[in-house]
Amino acid sequence: MHKGHLDLIGRAKLACGQVCILVSGYDKDRGDLIGLDLLTRFRAIQSQFEGDNLVRVRALDETDLPACPDGWDLWLERLLRLLELAEHQAPVFYVSEEECAQELQNRGYQAHFSPRKFGISATFIRENPEKYWDYIAPAFVDFFEDEEDV
Repeated sequence: MHKGHLDLIGRAKLACGQVCILVSGYDKDRGDLIGLDLLTRFRAIQSQFEGDNLVRVRALDETDLPACPDGWDLWLERLLRLLELAEHQAPVFYVSEEECAQELQNRGYQAHFSPRKFGISATFIRENPEKYWDYIAPAFVDFFEDEEDV
């Protein structure tokens, strides 16, 4: 998680009043390969928003789902169960990947595409945490500090 994610979450909170952050992943995904498996990321993001009553954090394990684009139906079904929405509620998605926003819109959901802010991505951070140190979300700083000590 980086400042671009935090900015997007903040804008979603302003627009919607509440946010559910979905932490998704699968065995041996890009995060897992550097020691940030799904459970570790989920716990870190929970700690990032601890005490924020407008934010809920949910984990979605994609390990048994077909890869995109074949897994969309099952992924959405699982996601909607995690959201625990009331019957009259419809999710509003805030995403930083245009293809994802388009797919959600094609499926009838309201999806806001927000280009990445600050010229940062998680890939940049994974590849060179020192260079992008100031962009790392506070909940993940300890992980990367420990990596530097190794």
